[in-house]
Amino acid sequence: MMTRQQSDEKLVAKNLATGRVDIERLEQFLNETVSEMAASTNLKPEEALEILENVHVEMVGELREAVETVGNVKNMKLVDTEKLSQEIEKAIAAISNATDLDTDEITTIFSKNPGASLADISYKLHEKSKLDRIDW
Repeated sequence: MMTRQQSDEKLVAKNLATGRVDIERLEQFLNETVSEMAASTNLKPEEALEILENVHVEMVGELREAVETVGNVKNMKLVDTEKLSQEIEKAIAAISNATDLDTDEITTIFSKNPGASLADISYKLHEKSKLDRIDW
């Protein structure tokens, strides 16, 4: 028969494993979302990610100015900023649906972690989502 401590340890291990799986799924989802955004705007995925890191949700209307601050984006004049704006909104909405975070929380996580990997961003989004659910 399992002791209470053993049962608690088993539950903690199960929750940690579930959390890792959730984070891996979120990372895969983010990768697909950023890749779709990049493909539809003729950007490289790393450029699309850098734009997400540098464009806060309130800046989408002023996208050209915001994107010009992004160092990796070459030939910004060739980028359709209206399409890019739509894709950013679409990506953030998809992430919001996946995490139950609002758009401000999502863009804050991206903008506070410039240069972070999708794995790091996925972890931070997952943790914020988990905290919000606890508070709720």
